[in-house]
Parts: sequence; C-alpha cells; structure tokens
Amino acid sequence: MVIITLAAMLIPDPPHPLEEDRCGFAFCEVCMKEAPYTCSACRTTRYCSPRCQGADWRVHRQSCKIHQKLNEMNTRIALTPPKRPPLGQCTGCNAKVGEGRRLALCKDCGYQACGSCESHYSRGTCYCPNSNFGKKYCQMEPRWYHTNGRGRGYAGDRHPETHGQPYPSEMYEPVKRACDNCGLVTKVFKKEYRDPWVWH
Repeated sequence: MVIITLAAMLIPDPPHPLEEDRCGFAFCEVCMKEAPYTCSACRTTRYCSPRCQGADWRVHRQSCKIHQKLNEMNTRIALTPPKRPPLGQCTGCNAKVGEGRRLALCKDCGYQACGSCESHYSRGTCYCPNSNFGKKYCQMEPRWYHTNGRGRGYAGDRHPETHGQPYPSEMYEPVKRACDNCGLVTKVFKKEYRDPWVWH
C-alpha cells in the first residue's frame, strides 16, 4: 500500500539541472536579466540562475514536458533521410527545369537547385549537415551563412581557405587540432569568430 503524504502532494518534483547555453544572448524567463543557462531537459527555457529557475518551476514543468516531446519529434524528423527529388526538378521551389537549363546538384544528398534558388539563404543549401553541394562548411568564409534544407545552421569549427589576404592570427586558437567537421589537423577559429553574425 502506497501512502502519499500531504507534503508530497504540495511539493513538486525538483527542477532539472541547468546547463550552460552557447547559443548567444537571451533573457531570463523570470527576471529578464541576461540568461546564460537553459533547462537541461527541454533546452528551451532560459534562466539567469538556479534561483530564478526554482521560482518558475511550478509553471515551467508542464511546458517542459511538451518541449521535450517536441524535441524528440524534431530529432526523429532530422534523422530521417530526405527523399531524393526527381531529376530535372528544383528541390527548393519544385519548379521543373527544362532541357539545357542548369541545375546545381549535390551528389551526396541529391538536392537540386535552380539558378534563383541557388543564391537563396535557405533553398540554396542542400540537405548535407556538414557541407553544401560538396564544399565543407568549415572551409567557407564565416560571412557565408545559410541554413540547410532542414533549417539548421552550421555551428562547428571553421578554418576558411584564405584567398590572398590571410585572417589575423589572433582569430585562431593557439594550438592545432582536428577540425570537428572535416578532421583536418589545423588551426581553427576561436569560438567568438565562428558565428556568422559577427561578420554582418
């Protein structure tokens, strides 16, 4: 026989641990101060401290479960390989491209883009998570910012090819290491210089 005390009914389960969030500036759900932490379970709601998280827990614990389910669903969708589009049809806008007109084709994922979609920030990016039409994101200029065909931006290491003017040495980490995208052992950009928004 299970006995549930009044105290157990009134005191909710404790909040999930906080984890440091690297996604940039955001505001605390409670006090609107800068929030460097996020709930480790839903990874959506931001807090400035465990104190504010505790104050919000009675409200947040229901939405936390919903966000966890949504995250699971989005992860499943992201892991499902997209269907290859029919040849001669732009994946970005679904327009059929006639004979003699060029389509950019990714040999890895089968994504095809017509001329207008090829330059679009989202439709001009194939489904590959670490490259775009065969070119590795880590080797592209940080100014280059697209989201892939599933709306995800690249956030990994960068060691862009320099054409002429090299990047300043203070932008690079002091020691060479393997790039987390292509595996090349080289000097990569420091974290603060990887974000494409720094360059806009």
